[in-house]
Amino acid sequence: MNDDFEQLDDYAILGIRPGASPADIKQAYLKQISLYHPDRYAGASAAEQEYAARRARRINQAYQNLRRRRSASVPATPVQRDYQAELYEQAQAHLAAGRRLQALATLRELQRINPWYRDCATLIAELEAEYETPVVTTRPALSRRTLLAATVSSIGLALLGWYGWRQLQGAMTAQEISNVPTAAPTTAPEPTTTPSPTAAPSPTTAPSPTAAPSPTTAPSPTTAPAPTTIAASGPIIYQADFGPNSDWPTTSGNGWSVSADNGVYRIQANAGLGDIWAFRTSPIGADMVIEVDASVIGDWGGLILRFNGPQRYLSFVINPASGQFRCDERNGDQRTILAEGAFSFAERPRLSARLEGQSIELRINDQVVSIVTSATPPPDARYGLLARSGQNATTATFSNLVIRALR
Repeated sequence: MNDDFEQLDDYAILGIRPGASPADIKQAYLKQISLYHPDRYAGASAAEQEYAARRARRINQAYQNLRRRRSASVPATPVQRDYQAELYEQAQAHLAAGRRLQALATLRELQRINPWYRDCATLIAELEAEYETPVVTTRPALSRRTLLAATVSSIGLALLGWYGWRQLQGAMTAQEISNVPTAAPTTAPEPTTTPSPTAAPSPTTAPSPTAAPSPTTAPSPTTAPAPTTIAASGPIIYQADFGPNSDWPTTSGNGWSVSADNGVYRIQANAGLGDIWAFRTSPIGADMVIEVDASVIGDWGGLILRFNGPQRYLSFVINPASGQFRCDERNGDQRTILAEGAFSFAERPRLSARLEGQSIELRINDQVVSIVTSATPPPDARYGLLARSGQNATTATFSNLVIRALR
């Protein structure tokens, strides 16, 4: 098959003249790749999708060729991204804008990379104190002189009270002696019997704590239920074919690639690239169950949920190296953590998300790890797979992806 762009050279395929500056080459590349990126043709015919994929590969090849030619003629000075500094600047920007929860999440991510970065630990402690520590009214510190004076005053008052009590006892004793007759009767009346205090119930007869009404009738530890597991899901509506005829895109860019091969879908990203993803549209709408086997080497990888656009979606990702999972919302440059925790991952854990209206149930290896209720972003039939690289290059591998109906 001869495409209409096969005879175009590297400059012509990007739509620029020979001798263009590196900035012009990059700008032209971004423009062309945005026009023919396979994601733009998700709803197009198979022929249109194949054409877009071939042209996108040709655009990437032209861009790489021109970059190599430029590098051969002008020695380039490599510029390395300072990912830790970028995270710190993001946290400072959140603080300046009053987004303190977002700042706390960003600083925690920075702390996992470098626990001693600048004043990261101090800022985290201050923010955690705001949201996790109850407010305690502190009293002003007293000086040593004030404490000494108070102690002396207390001792003086105690001595004065003791002396007064002794004087009163002496007076009462003298009065009793003066009232005693010279010949005491043989049958002196018994002193007035002081009524005994009301018999208090014995501690053994006090109501048992287990019988006291509780606000929530939680089961005793001996009858606690086992960890929540997946309920039976509905029938399989869609099963991904990650083979030669897969409907999932296969393409690459500067430091990243997505590909389907031999029953496996693989997303690779160099360090510092952030989120690299591929998405599809569910055949049954926004309410569904998504299941996939995932293997992640590097940082994070997992599912995209409610894909409203490239800058607005939810992600359910895992980091087996650190034994963590996380569900967060991306909205532009902001990322809000909705749920996170620790988990002991198997060699290839199975991730699952049950989406029903605003309720999202997250599962790992048939065990519910979190239930999130969120109205943003709104439910969407689009979903996807994702690799998130931070400090480390990341490869996320997926297999056995299915869409099930809700039962």
